[in-house]
Amino acid sequence: MGNNLTKCIKQYAITMPAMDAIIEMKQTRGKRAVIRRRLSYEKFDLRIDQYITGFSQKGIQKGIRVLMLLSPGVEMVCTFFALIRMGAIPILIDSGMGSRAFIRLANFSKPDFIVCSRRIKWLIFCHIFNIKGKVVVVQRSFAKNQRANTALQDTDPEDTVAILFTSGSTGMAKGVAYKRRNFVAQLNKLQLTYKLSPHARDVTLLPAFMFFNPMFGRTLIIPDMDFSQPAKLHLPSIVETIVNNRATSSFASPILWDKISEYCFEYEIKIRSLEQIFLAGVSATTRVLENIQSIAPNAKIFTPYGATECLPICSISADEILNEIRPLQENGAGTCIGMPVDGIEIKIITPENGIVATIDDRNLLPLGYTGEIVVKGDNVTELYDQLPDQTALAKIYQDGKIWHRTGDLGFFDQKGRVWFCGRKMERVITQNGEEYYPDCIEPLFHKHHTVERAALIKFVKRGTVFPAIVILPKAGQYPFFPWQKWLFRRELKKLAQRFPKTTPIIHFFFCRKLPVDPRHNAKINRLRLSKQFSS
Repeated sequence: MGNNLTKCIKQYAITMPAMDAIIEMKQTRGKRAVIRRRLSYEKFDLRIDQYITGFSQKGIQKGIRVLMLLSPGVEMVCTFFALIRMGAIPILIDSGMGSRAFIRLANFSKPDFIVCSRRIKWLIFCHIFNIKGKVVVVQRSFAKNQRANTALQDTDPEDTVAILFTSGSTGMAKGVAYKRRNFVAQLNKLQLTYKLSPHARDVTLLPAFMFFNPMFGRTLIIPDMDFSQPAKLHLPSIVETIVNNRATSSFASPILWDKISEYCFEYEIKIRSLEQIFLAGVSATTRVLENIQSIAPNAKIFTPYGATECLPICSISADEILNEIRPLQENGAGTCIGMPVDGIEIKIITPENGIVATIDDRNLLPLGYTGEIVVKGDNVTELYDQLPDQTALAKIYQDGKIWHRTGDLGFFDQKGRVWFCGRKMERVITQNGEEYYPDCIEPLFHKHHTVERAALIKFVKRGTVFPAIVILPKAGQYPFFPWQKWLFRRELKKLAQRFPKTTPIIHFFFCRKLPVDPRHNAKINRLRLSKQFSS
């Protein structure tokens, strides 16, 4: 794949002009899923050039920073690729992270232009919150523009191609600056690892992954849902979108696919067209993997591991987890994330809070020891936008190469597979130095038939740190009365006594809703829970 990321789209427009590039769905009043719009690759390539003409007339050019305030759909995808093709720098921020955080990041990103679909709404919004940047509206009239002159050559691989913000689920959201060569390396690794062939039809429930499909010659199917609140998706419409469009792949969090599989169980639906399902954002339990296999019997399920700063890093299939690793995962070993993908090097180092200057014998941990996962590869990004201090904390510069500190804890097993134990900042360290990791502790409490999800937190009582568990009971099982909570806690304490890792845990709390990140609707904010329940 050349350094100009949109050359492939022009090639697809020539080699398979009639194939669908984008299908955008909508819900009827009766909640049926029907096609709102569709673009073939020939029309998609033309639309990109027409958008370039429109943006150029408004003053957008190469190197200009452009904040995209568009809902997932045809306009968003065409805008992204138009900006990439003309050399502008799109900035993407999750709209579901809350208005206060969104406003702060929009200001911080310092865009030259703001591209949106509703001029009055965003003019007022930007004026009230003093967000600088000229507002440009993506208009339907753009589709009537003349095709831009797009005689493309390979561009500088060191150019910044986009700024993608992290979810901020365990700290401040940061803008990751992608160079063109990082993006190309990422695409090549995805292609090599998963054999992402053209002509596939993908229903993506995570907006950030929508931009991959057109670069692989696949059909992107965009469901009608509120991507800022994925927990509220209308399951019949989503399933209908997958089935009626004969989708062959899907990318979503395990939590969303768990809901889809439960719906399919209830109505005895089998989704036989699916060939690949990718689960990301949070560890997938063996129960979820089994359920998905049952309702999508022809699908190969993968749980890739990565980060906004580097994707993919590791990968493993559901078959390997269920047939080989399952007993270890269910008994507190952690979550196996598989072997490093081709071209990625991983090391495990002693967890540190400050800057790490180098990797050597003093901080490199041996096989089987748990520490921070650090990665090196050509898809590893080099810096955070306008955040030199955060960049210094997250990167290790050694021998002309850059290592990225993931902030995740894990270890290598005897076969060279990597195991994930949890986020470094979410581990619980008691006064006597004992350490507890979320992915090693929480699965043990998932064994209780009434537990939907469990969250390990640091519980501080009178200045003393204890490991504690917050329980989200299954629907209709919340213990409202004191005697119900007493009985539930007694059962949980008995369960804790069955495993050496959880024997010291005696504090249990209950909640009706867990705070999760907006991007995946899956990552639990354990730090917020710790503040909520600590005295």
